[in-house]
Amino acid sequence: MNIFSKFTSRMSPITKRRWNGFFRQKRAWIGLLGFISILFFSMTAEIWSNSKPLILKREGHWYFPALISYPATDFGITDSFVVDYREMAKKEKEEGKSTWALFPVNQWDPLEQSPDVMSPPSKTHWIGTDSLGRDVTARLLYGLRVSLSYGLMFWAMCFLIGVTIGSIQGYFAGNVDFFTERVKELIEILPFLSVVILVNGLMKSDSFWITLGVVVAFSWSGVASQLRAQFLSLRKLEFCDAARAAGAGHARIIFKHILPNSLTPILTLTPFTVSGGIATLAVLDYLGFGLSPPTPSLGELLQQGRTYIQNAVWLLITPTVALSWMLISINLIGESLREAFDPRK
Repeated sequence: MNIFSKFTSRMSPITKRRWNGFFRQKRAWIGLLGFISILFFSMTAEIWSNSKPLILKREGHWYFPALISYPATDFGITDSFVVDYREMAKKEKEEGKSTWALFPVNQWDPLEQSPDVMSPPSKTHWIGTDSLGRDVTARLLYGLRVSLSYGLMFWAMCFLIGVTIGSIQGYFAGNVDFFTERVKELIEILPFLSVVILVNGLMKSDSFWITLGVVVAFSWSGVASQLRAQFLSLRKLEFCDAARAAGAGHARIIFKHILPNSLTPILTLTPFTVSGGIATLAVLDYLGFGLSPPTPSLGELLQQGRTYIQNAVWLLITPTVALSWMLISINLIGESLREAFDPRK
């Protein structure tokens, strides 16, 4: 039994047919391979790009600085809180000590500045450096992780709020539905960018969580509207009446009977919600209203690329290609899900 047979073995015939239809599409595989590759390399960025060695053997002891933080005193350093592992390994080798270090393939940290400001691609800096001498390869790799983490958390929070509110709206209807719709209308007419700027100004901070919270506050209503429509159409059907007649409470009817039958359109929205969150963060960072520096960010690299396009074109090309690759992969998955789960087929 292959992996897909195991994945679909406990599903209903309709759901199994839909997933089989998804995996038969070439664009689904292209999207999955693209997304998984980005997810893998970005979430394991410390292994591929770091100024700290993956493995360090010194004076008979083994260390793993890329994964574990060690105090400087462990290496006999008393005049600094930061350990320059490259310099330490080089110096101790010159002194004849048996120090051995295995560094990542790209020996740069995303926040580390070098004297090579605006340096073009080279053996030292594969995709060049930015206006502060930071390695673009490292910032791109870690920036992809920030973008993916943001997109996935944006999706999770939007769906948690949207599914909860949409379910309550659609099930109870009446005054609950009326007042909730007015709140959603208010959210939709407020100028999103102005509110982001205002909140960041008042909080004196533009951190990851504040930016995420503000964006989610303006984005959950679409998911809620989808669930509301599903609940309004299902709450009067026979299986709900039968559950009420059997003595089932509201919570059981919502979570056991209606919600499982309402998730198909939500599933097809998932990839587009993730890509929407990633694109929104890139736009906010590009405009200067997103994450606080020096956080690695694709939008910040794009902004630098626009500013220095005549002198450092690599600052514009590389984040553009990376962002496009990520969004296209996610949207291919979304299009494939929409095709496979289309109720008209």
